[in-house]
Amino acid sequence: MPDYYSILGLSKGASSEEVKKAYKKMAKQYHPDISSDKDAEKKFKEVSEAYSVLSDPEKKQNYDNYGDSYKNFQGYNQGFGGGFGSGGIDIDFEDIFNSFGFGGFGDIFGGGKQKQRADMGSNIKVNTTITFEEAAFGCEKEITYDKIEKCPECNGTGAEKGREKTCDVCRGTGREVKQQRTPFGIFQSQRTCSKCRGKGSIAEKECSHCSGQGLVSKKHKVKVKIPAGIDNGNHLRISRKGHSGKDGEGDLYLIIFVEPHKVFKRDEYDVYAEIPISFTESALGATVEVPTLKGKADLKIPGGTQTGTIFRLKNKGIQNLNSQNYGDEYIKVIVETPKKISKKQKELFEKLEKEEKMSKKRKGFFESVFGKF
Repeated sequence: MPDYYSILGLSKGASSEEVKKAYKKMAKQYHPDISSDKDAEKKFKEVSEAYSVLSDPEKKQNYDNYGDSYKNFQGYNQGFGGGFGSGGIDIDFEDIFNSFGFGGFGDIFGGGKQKQRADMGSNIKVNTTITFEEAAFGCEKEITYDKIEKCPECNGTGAEKGREKTCDVCRGTGREVKQQRTPFGIFQSQRTCSKCRGKGSIAEKECSHCSGQGLVSKKHKVKVKIPAGIDNGNHLRISRKGHSGKDGEGDLYLIIFVEPHKVFKRDEYDVYAEIPISFTESALGATVEVPTLKGKADLKIPGGTQTGTIFRLKNKGIQNLNSQNYGDEYIKVIVETPKKISKKQKELFEKLEKEEKMSKKRKGFFESVFGKF
């Protein structure tokens, strides 16, 4: 007496879900058209018979209670090998055949021409470099790049003068039919025709301009408007300017690289710059000219300003890419120490040093920290 649970590698009383899972695994393992095991067909039949019993609740209950004698009970059908009779195996064939790689029932049993997958072309990426100012204010660029497009001689058909004939392999269906022998009978599967690639027709004579490909590579130019506020690493998508396919075109992606500026640095929509000021300007205060993206502006520096002080010029930065708002400009002042001074300047600094009495202040500071030397 066969032990159906053992055949499927299960313990007695296994659930219907466990039975189904075990069957799917072993059916795939021993399928005669897949397995290299010399006893594959025999084992496949054993596995299928075990599943036919254990997947049916009534048969399973009788088998669990009465063993091999369950065959004497009403409802048992000996016609396992006879195909898909009303008493045969209750199997989810769509699921099983998908796991074998056959595809769905539409591929196994379906007939007639199936819809070919659309060839919409591929995208193109092009790098372009712009100046700091062009990124800040926007600009228009003419981009030149290589683009695959439909052959102008055959209009993308690949056929001389567009003349085509029915494919002799698939006879116009666009699909090749392959027969598959299984214990359940003869099945036929379908795949895209290897000769016409699913089109159903082939060229009477290949186009000499594109060698029958239907596509050629050409230099292409397009004018692109680059918006104000774009930043390094941003990209722009220009619809339907990519490579052409049989049924459409991909997109063009423009990758932006921004050149560094001699004066300004950028942080999102804010800009930063440094300017030098003199001792007297920092001490007495002054109004100095500073650079901005739109020209010069006056910056008021109060007396006593220290080196490294940062001032903000509101709305003097870069326009936001998605609005009319602007960032700010930040100016850092650096107090410069003169390397050479005139005799007159030296005298003035000496007088200033006496007035400041800085050496006494430093001495008092050290004494407060370290005590008297």
